[in-house]
Amino acid sequence: MERKPPKRPRVAWKKSGAPRERKPPPEPYEVTEVQPLRADADWLPVYAVEKEAVDCIEAYVNMEEKDLVQKMQFLNCICLLCSSARRKCLTASLDIFSFLNNLPEHIEVLLCEEPREQLTTALRYHCMNAIAALSEAMAISESEILHLLNVCFSVIFNLPPKENLNICLYNHTLSAMDNMLWIVLHSHPTSSIDKQLQSIFEVLLPFTISKRKTVCERAMKQIRKLCGCTASSFRQQLRRHEHSSQALSFFASQSCLYSSGLPARKACAQPLGKNLHPSQRTDIVLATLEKITGDYSSDEKEWAEAILDVVRRDPGNWLMDVPEILGYIQTNLKIESTSVQQILFSVLDLLAIQFPKDVLRSVLTDLPQTDSTTLDMWSSVLPVLKTSEHILDELSNVLQDQRLCENCNVTTAELSLLRLTVMHPTEENMQQLCQPACLQRLLKIESLPLLWLVLTGLVLLSERPETAGVIRALLPEVMETLRFASTPITLKVLNIFRNVMRNLGKRQASPIALQLAEKILPLFNHVSSEVREGSIRLFKDMMEAVVWCKKRNMKKAVRRGLLPLLFQMSDETPSVAQASGEALVACAKFLKWKELKHQAREENTVGIRMCLLQQDRRRVEGYLWQSLPYLKDSQASLRCEAVTFLGLAVQHSREQSEEMLNEICNALQPLEDDAHPAVRSLAAGTIQMLRHERQQAASARSRLAALCCWPCIAI
Repeated sequence: MERKPPKRPRVAWKKSGAPRERKPPPEPYEVTEVQPLRADADWLPVYAVEKEAVDCIEAYVNMEEKDLVQKMQFLNCICLLCSSARRKCLTASLDIFSFLNNLPEHIEVLLCEEPREQLTTALRYHCMNAIAALSEAMAISESEILHLLNVCFSVIFNLPPKENLNICLYNHTLSAMDNMLWIVLHSHPTSSIDKQLQSIFEVLLPFTISKRKTVCERAMKQIRKLCGCTASSFRQQLRRHEHSSQALSFFASQSCLYSSGLPARKACAQPLGKNLHPSQRTDIVLATLEKITGDYSSDEKEWAEAILDVVRRDPGNWLMDVPEILGYIQTNLKIESTSVQQILFSVLDLLAIQFPKDVLRSVLTDLPQTDSTTLDMWSSVLPVLKTSEHILDELSNVLQDQRLCENCNVTTAELSLLRLTVMHPTEENMQQLCQPACLQRLLKIESLPLLWLVLTGLVLLSERPETAGVIRALLPEVMETLRFASTPITLKVLNIFRNVMRNLGKRQASPIALQLAEKILPLFNHVSSEVREGSIRLFKDMMEAVVWCKKRNMKKAVRRGLLPLLFQMSDETPSVAQASGEALVACAKFLKWKELKHQAREENTVGIRMCLLQQDRRRVEGYLWQSLPYLKDSQASLRCEAVTFLGLAVQHSREQSEEMLNEICNALQPLEDDAHPAVRSLAAGTIQMLRHERQQAASARSRLAALCCWPCIAI
């Protein structure tokens, strides 16, 4: 039977009794300290070029104590190192150098070193320049950049109001921030600009909801700048590509700047501005319009126009605060600049198309109702809305607004009548509109937009012979609307009177002409050429409408119209000049003045002047005072005519008192500096002539005084 091996076998040396081998005791471990990687930068490609800058940076990071000069030198060396590396294409391994020396951390320390409530050194300015340089050289990661941007925003936005700071240093610091953001944004490949832009906006957004007003304002301003600069840059790049075969693909790849724009934390393709609060979007729109309409640099205007392009592409998100934007437009439409007004009206059109009901209601309830600019906006909006199928529904809803009716002190039924004024003038619509009692109450509304609708309806009714007689009783109220001195209102009033007089017989039209004549004369030199022409033609119609038995009552108004018509024959608008000549012929015919009629038909202004001055010297003084307002007319041709007439009138005047001559000289003196050379020359010559007349008058008075005193001296 086979023998089993022992469960616990004995060791051989035990069995043999051999001595066990002894090992020497283990030597103690040699503890070796692991040395960190040295930061010697001789391995850096740019080291050979900028050895001093590299050594300065390495020396700084190992210092315990640093003064302001060393801090500035450290930051400047970073800028110098990165600039040289980029210029000589030696940026390789700069990111490793930055990591080994903890450059982002050192810059952050310097940013936060100065107290938040102070800005006494240029340290932050140089910090942001260093961040820009590192970003441009790709020496720091995107996460490090965003972290440093957040620190920059925090320390700059939380500064006290700029009035309490060194303005020059503050402006330079803001300029450095703008430059830093621009470089950070554009130091990345073109395809990732939209992503980088979103990341920067995500850093900025928390500051826009700060409890401190200055922080919010500064953050919003930075967002506006960034939007504008980015959009402007995109437009320039697109123009550079527009003639290349890659234009279409370039536009497609870059359109995200307009479509995605501001950050979306969950969906990066949301429209620009979607993540901003509506009031913040409104702030951006208003600031953009202010840059475009105000006195700002060409660069600021360019980025503002770029932002406005973005707004135009997405008006539903940007133009939500209709009352606020309308208020801005209404205030700034008073700027006398055609280009500014075109931009503001284009925004108004966008608003009207996007939010028709809100625009109609806001114009009628939120804007000053007796301001002519409000009416300009109203008359601009309605034609835009007429292209919409729902305009009548929208207008009807607004006109039935209870608050609006209460403000106007009319019923909803009366106000709803005005919807007919924008409808096609069918027979049925005109019959519904022809409600004299209701229209009479509506004419008393203190709202130019609504009054404009009322007068629009009356114009339609006055064009029809069957309804012109019905509204004749409303003419006194129609005439009262001229008190608003509004050009659109005045034009409609003139049209109503001309239509009514044309559709009525002389017997019915004559009383109207007598009441209207004196009130029409001031409109001859109205700022609007349409009003000037319309009022002059109406004046001519009135003279022709007066029956013979009433002509005596009309003569005074006709005579007062002679001199204004003479002046308006020199109007720079040809149609006004022609209408004035025709009306002057009608005046001469009315007054049975053959010589004046002949000279007016010949359009001989010299002959007309002599007719007026020689026919009756008693009226010359009246002509003198009637001429003075025309010295301030906006048209140089009328100023010239007034100066010429004044000089002749003084010579033909029976009374040449020193007081009168002084007053005329004083009125003429501003024209010696007139922008138009012909006016300056005429004014200087006339003043010289008047001074000569004054000297002669004084000499004559002294001789007369001497003659009166001679008998007394003789005695």
